[in-house]
Order: sequence, then structure tokens, then C-alpha cells
Amino acid sequence: MSPSLHARPVPMQAVHDRSDGRLSIAVDAAPAALEDVSVEVGTRRVRISIDAGDDQHERTVVSPLPIGDDRSAVYHNGILTVTLETEAERLSRR
Repeated sequence: MSPSLHARPVPMQAVHDRSDGRLSIAVDAAPAALEDVSVEVGTRRVRISIDAGDDQHERTVVSPLPIGDDRSAVYHNGILTVTLETEAERLSRR
């Protein structure tokens, strides 16, 4: 039987702190193992995939500001914590 992709989200919280310039995402990924969790970061989107046996879960978070180069992800006791720098948008002058 092939794995199915469920639209049912896993418990997750995303918080953007403009004053600190950080986007923090916490995901309850248990009981998935570290090798079953992946994080993909684009210029404004973060995609988190979790392969929990026969179920696959995927969440996408859209950042309100462009994502910078300072990033980290930690997986501990079933909780994935992703921290990303956000950059202020530059206003174009005409």
C-alpha cells in the first residue's frame, strides 16, 4: 500500500517577530524520526514535510517578509523548531 498525502495538518505554530526580524515555526512531528522530517526554504515560503509511516504530512508557511540567510532547524523529542531571519522590504523610489 502506498503512502497517502493527508491534508490534515499536524499541530504547528508560526510567529513572526518584526522587531527581532525572525520567523519561528514549531511543529509537533512525533512520532516521526529525524530522517523522516524535511524542511525546504524559499524566498518567502517554508515547506515542512513529515513522513510518519503510512501517512505523509506537509505544511507550507508563507513569510510576511523575504527570508534571509540566517536559519536553523532543531528536532528534539518530536518537536521541530525552525528559526529564520526575515529581511525588511526595501521600498522602491520612483
